Amino acid sequence: MVDFTEEETQALPAVMRALAPEMEHIGWDRTLSQLTRGDMHRLIVVTIEAFRAEMVEIASQSEVPF
Repeated sequence: MVDFTEEETQALPAVMRALAPEMEHIGWDRTLSQLTRGDMHRLIVVTIEAFRAEMVEIASQSEVPF
């Protein structure tokens, strides 16, 4: 497992909030082996998009070190 930076750790709640509606749509009772290729693709895309957006937001609130 990779160690997350402080900023990456701060971004995780936003990712979880973005994934929740997708999981609601898919069904919380389904196992990973029951997911379709499209389900997995959507979960991956939502995760990456949410993470990137949150990292941009976090970076925009940081002071420039020079």
